[in-house]
Amino acid sequence: MSSASMTFGRPTRLAIPRGSIWMAGLVTAMIDGLRRLDHWQLNQQRNEPKTVEGMLNWARRVEATDPGFASDLRAAAMRSGGKD
Repeated sequence: MSSASMTFGRPTRLAIPRGSIWMAGLVTAMIDGLRRLDHWQLNQQRNEPKTVEGMLNWARRVEATDPGFASDLRAAAMRSGGKD
């Protein structure tokens, strides 16, 4: 047994390859960008009315298929009383 093969008490040094650090940063940035894109697309799909007139129009469109929901929309529009 030679003294060169014995490593007791010596700290081992691990060198992280530079390319893996860059790759981790790139993947993190890509995931963050995809999450932002997904959030933006989901917000674009929301067609919720922002005004009283929009709510009344929505109530007219859904009257034939869901009269209860249409009446709830009209009631909410009347309750807001144009407080936009």
